[in-house]
Amino acid sequence: MDERKFNIELHATFFYYRGIHVTNKKLYIYTAVIIAFTHSGCAVYEPFADFTKQRYTNAISYFNTFYNAQRQFNEAEDEVLKARRDYLEKGAVNLTFAIPASARQKFQTSIEKNSKVLTFYSDSKWVDDALMMIGKAYFYMEDDVRAERKFQELAVQFPHSDLFFESQLWLGKSFMRQKKTEQGIKQLEDVFVKTVDLDNTIAGQSAFELAQYYFAQGDFTLAEQHYSQAVKLLRDDEIKTQLYFQIGKCFSELQQIEKAQQAYTNAADISPIYTFKFQAILQLYKSYTFEKKYDEALNGLNEMLSDTKNKEFFGIIHFEIANVLMIQGNTKEAVLKYTYVDTAFARSEEAARSYFILGKYFENKELNYDSARVLYGKARTEYAASEITKDAAERSDIFNKYDLLKKDLIRFDSLYSNAIAAKAQLDSSSVTSPQDSITVKDTLTVKEDTKAKKMTKTGKPEIKKDSIIAIDSTKIKERITRILAQKVLIDSLQRSIIRTKFELGGLFYLEIQQPDSALSWFTHVVEIYPKSQFAPRALYSIAEIFRSVKKKQRSELDSLYQKIITTYPESPYANEARKNVGLPVIVAEKDSAQDLFEIAEKLSENKKYEAAITAYKQIEIKHPASPFSAKALYSAGWHYENSLLRNDSAVAVYKRLIAKYPVSQYAAAARPKVLEYDNEAKRIEQEKQQALEAQKLKEQQEKDAKAAKEKIQEQAPAATDSLSTPKNKL
Repeated sequence: MDERKFNIELHATFFYYRGIHVTNKKLYIYTAVIIAFTHSGCAVYEPFADFTKQRYTNAISYFNTFYNAQRQFNEAEDEVLKARRDYLEKGAVNLTFAIPASARQKFQTSIEKNSKVLTFYSDSKWVDDALMMIGKAYFYMEDDVRAERKFQELAVQFPHSDLFFESQLWLGKSFMRQKKTEQGIKQLEDVFVKTVDLDNTIAGQSAFELAQYYFAQGDFTLAEQHYSQAVKLLRDDEIKTQLYFQIGKCFSELQQIEKAQQAYTNAADISPIYTFKFQAILQLYKSYTFEKKYDEALNGLNEMLSDTKNKEFFGIIHFEIANVLMIQGNTKEAVLKYTYVDTAFARSEEAARSYFILGKYFENKELNYDSARVLYGKARTEYAASEITKDAAERSDIFNKYDLLKKDLIRFDSLYSNAIAAKAQLDSSSVTSPQDSITVKDTLTVKEDTKAKKMTKTGKPEIKKDSIIAIDSTKIKERITRILAQKVLIDSLQRSIIRTKFELGGLFYLEIQQPDSALSWFTHVVEIYPKSQFAPRALYSIAEIFRSVKKKQRSELDSLYQKIITTYPESPYANEARKNVGLPVIVAEKDSAQDLFEIAEKLSENKKYEAAITAYKQIEIKHPASPFSAKALYSAGWHYENSLLRNDSAVAVYKRLIAKYPVSQYAAAARPKVLEYDNEAKRIEQEKQQALEAQKLKEQQEKDAKAAKEKIQEQAPAATDSLSTPKNKL
């Protein structure tokens, strides 16, 4: 159980309860008289007898109604208090406490019965008790608006009730939980002042509520003052234990270590519950680290490990030992201890925290981001209820992104190298082949070949020069097309490489928060790819790091801003730089590709899909280098697929997108669609082929069967001739 979560809310544990002790309101009913009257045969007494009998019935019904309401409330409250105590003793403070379902039902029953008391017996002596129970039941069920209303009703209707100040205390609690802070503080302070000499319990609870508020606000001085007031007024040892514990935390936050240690010692000395005693002793030993008394802290923690009563807390103790070792600077031993905790106490709060701390260690000390990624990933899934789960998930996502970018960069670099090599091979082959064909063409057209002429005269076929030239021209065009396609691929891959490097710089700057690494990536983009679209943004990011992190002098910043303005005058970052140096902003012309894209989007919004698709395709034709081109092709394919239900056309556009912008995110989104379509087309074609083969097989089998039948008929013996000579009879 982490000490940061061991901020025990006493009002949620012990301070809700104040026993409803109903005054013994005896029913002075003269049974003998009633019996006499009710059984009398004298008619003159019958009206009085009926009246007395009715009063008796009402009294009994009323008493039973209130009694049952009180019993249901007390049972529900006892269940809540027991559940809260178990919740704290088991160290389940990382989970949101919810009252038991059975208690909620009993509170509801109590409210219903007490409401009958208010409706049918509004003149009785139990009305203030009924209002108090209803208000507290609503408060337990977190219906603060209704609770507030009932406490105010009690105060207005019964200003002299012995429940008045208690109702005002609970009213203050309702205000605070509804975030009516100003009203709540005033209410609680008023209750404290008026009850400090009359009712220690109510005054102590008021002081505690105020202390809790100031502690949550980080005002530990005021919190300690109110906790100390409460500990003087309240007498229950369980409550005082937790109050001393909170006082110790306040002094720890105020760096008053000796006072904190004394408060923890007091808590441990008087605690009747071992869980609270253990926590107090644990905090005492941990406080030694603030004084750099590491050996004392480690000795105390190891001593706790030797006590079998602490067996269920061994994970916590080992975790705190690891913390002391890390603070001490003994990182090797600390890492081993954290590793032991996450293995020996798997699926626990301490295991999750161990993974998280190890992740931070490898991130910040070892700069081993792969290990950090793995450890943060384990921390986020180890114990879902842990307080660090959210932070672990965020760090895990950051380093998963880093890992993905790193792998993308490696892949793009490899593809880029292969593309360069392939282009070089194409270039080398285009140097010889076209020249050879040109030589042949020149030979055929310039030099006279007398033999060829003679062959013509003799009737031999003449070689046509135009056909050879056409063949050579076709080969040249094929090579040029391949070279251009390779160039497009190289350019696309280079853009992907630059974008990935820029994104790595942004990741290090904004999320990993390593400005030096970010500067390295941004500087690389500016120096190696100065003409790329990411260069001005990278240069401006460098200026931002110099301004916000490095705190460079104004002259250095102005120099960077001037460089952005001079080198990239039309970029949006140039305008931001102009603002920073006090120059007027230049309004740039809008990207025409963007204009076309917006037109296409409006057409699609108006369900004019054919026109929208045409507009999308125009962007790719007119502005092939625009960042909108790949997006436009994908949009065209998407509308073919989803709006017009023309899958063949959609696939054709997707294939064009993949071929022209192979490393774009839109190509990545289109590939599975094309693959699925191609697989389905292959499946259909295979089924057709199988059906065709089956039909052919069937026809062949029928043909074979027919041939076999005919053959059998041919081989059958001839029938007996009726005119043949009869055999002689014996």
